[in-house]
Amino acid sequence: MLRRRSLMLGAAATIGSGLVGTARAATPTADDIRRQGYMRIATTGLDAPYNYVDPDGQVMGFDIDWSRMICASLGVEARFSCLAWHGILPGLMAGQFDGVMSAVRITPERQANFTFSAPYTTDSVAVLVRQDNTTIKEIEDLKGLVVGTASGSILEATANEMAHAATLRSYPGLPDILMDLISGRLDGAVVGRAGALYAIHTHNLPLKVVGRAIRPQPIAMILPKGATDLASAVSKAIADRQADGQARTLADRWFKA
Repeated sequence: MLRRRSLMLGAAATIGSGLVGTARAATPTADDIRRQGYMRIATTGLDAPYNYVDPDGQVMGFDIDWSRMICASLGVEARFSCLAWHGILPGLMAGQFDGVMSAVRITPERQANFTFSAPYTTDSVAVLVRQDNTTIKEIEDLKGLVVGTASGSILEATANEMAHAATLRSYPGLPDILMDLISGRLDGAVVGRAGALYAIHTHNLPLKVVGRAIRPQPIAMILPKGATDLASAVSKAIADRQADGQARTLADRWFKA
């Protein structure tokens, strides 16, 4: 039997165990981070393959490996805090974190309030349904149905704008969406394509992604507004890893599904 814990990969046991750091200057520079000796990075820990917490309590994933590579380039340690998405951006604004790596898509609204590094990957919105479903082929086919999506995310905004569901249910992350879709409590879901494909492949779920790739967007590290010096250093680390092939190795590891 498929268990919620297996889908969450142990996240429930450790969410919140990464302590939020002491707030300090809202616009850290690369030299500030080097003097500190570590970079405080926030993530949800609920979005495999980007980020998750394994059964041993270790934070893992594509975002996490990227964070460690970036921090290694800066000569510092990566320290992670896992918390609900709705607390991450306010925490960044309050100076509790130095950066966020949680499959954050670059949008004009976020650019008005934060500084982004160069993108390290892209992802798109997708529609997820049960394997035996033959009637839902595109997001427009969700009209009038019960649809799940992630709370407070680009996914939720897309679902509100395009799905026209009779009932739109918001969830803290993908694991709960998967469980309710499999059980029949949802007719479909509006999710991130990469995470959905990874979950189907890893857990052999009776689900499928259907339809076109919707609104592909670049994903980057998000930093405090005005932290342009730190963004430049992070962007250089990303460019270096893309040039030397390490970025390709990470993509092959996490997105082979």
